[in-house]
Formats: sequence, C-alpha cells, structure tokens
Amino acid sequence: MGTKTEEAAKLAARKFGRLLVKLNQNARFRDFKIVNLVSMIDAGFPIRLEAMASKHFLYSHYAPEIFSGLVYRLMEPKVVLLVFVSGKVIVTGAKSRKDVEEALGKMWAVFLQFKKSF
Repeated sequence: MGTKTEEAAKLAARKFGRLLVKLNQNARFRDFKIVNLVSMIDAGFPIRLEAMASKHFLYSHYAPEIFSGLVYRLMEPKVVLLVFVSGKVIVTGAKSRKDVEEALGKMWAVFLQFKKSF
C-alpha cells in the first residue's frame, strides 16, 4: 500500500481486509508489519554522479544510457539509494524510519564530497 505514514498504511490494510471479508474471503488482520519503506529527499544541491560512481564502484552502479540515477547499495542498513544529479535521493528497501535516517546519516558526507560546484 502506498501511504504517507505508518498509521495510514495500517488503516489501509484494515480497509483492504474488510473488503476481502465482504467478498466472502476468509481474511483476518493480524501481525501487521511494514516490509518496504520508500523515502524521498532533496539534498538541495546537484551531485556529480560520474565521480561518485568511480570512487564508490564497489557499492554503486551508474549507466546513464540505461537509467538516469546512480544506484547505491548500502550494506548496513540494507537499503538501496537512487541518487540523481539534481540532488534528489530515493531510499528504498528500508524496514523502518530508523533505517532511512541511518542510511542518510552515513551517505550525507558522501553527497557533500561530490557536491557539484558552479
């Protein structure tokens, strides 16, 4: 379910469960957990993706002819960051908000290192 908050996701899951019951399906709402949290941020400055990819080649992949963003795979927390030259970053694969905050905390210095200067 795509929602803005964890509470909204829980409410949407409950509504979906009720809909299944109305369709004569045996459904119960229990053991709710978020398995993939997606977050978007704006670093506020452009990022030099080519330089970042060459310096961090073990963790990143950048093929602009296929996809316009750099794919950066963090090991801990286990998340994937999609970094765009505009400075927009999408964090996916997080299990909690804490994972997102930890990932951005680790990556912020890297973003600043590859900040595009005019």
